[in-house]
Amino acid sequence: MNTAVIVEFIKNFAEENNCKKIAEVGIGFKFDVAKELSRYFDLIVIDINERAVEKAKLFGLKAYKDDLFNPNIDLYKDVNLIYSIRPPRDLQPYILDLSKEINANLIIRPLLNEMPIKELKLKNYKEEVFYIKEKQI
Repeated sequence: MNTAVIVEFIKNFAEENNCKKIAEVGIGFKFDVAKELSRYFDLIVIDINERAVEKAKLFGLKAYKDDLFNPNIDLYKDVNLIYSIRPPRDLQPYILDLSKEINANLIIRPLLNEMPIKELKLKNYKEEVFYIKEKQI
């Protein structure tokens, strides 16, 4: 996984789609992408694990605890782009539903060799694979 390429893809996508506020969902303990993107965008990070949220805050990230199976929609106010790096396959439909509910663009960087869930488009970028959904206009 090439972090620089992932950051570049998300940054370019966000700029092309005029995304001002971004959310990384399911951040876990991998903060590299979020730390870099927070230099350019209003960024929040979300995880169900309280320890991951507290650790993200130590890195200066705006971090919140949330359950994507039952999301607190208020946390995502004004979010234009949701992204997730290698989320479990069973979580992806819930991330898609959240993006639809708040009418946000969506980028998922999947684990390798996963089929995209319905409604997501496969996008290859510099040897990295992404699934995307653009918000409804």
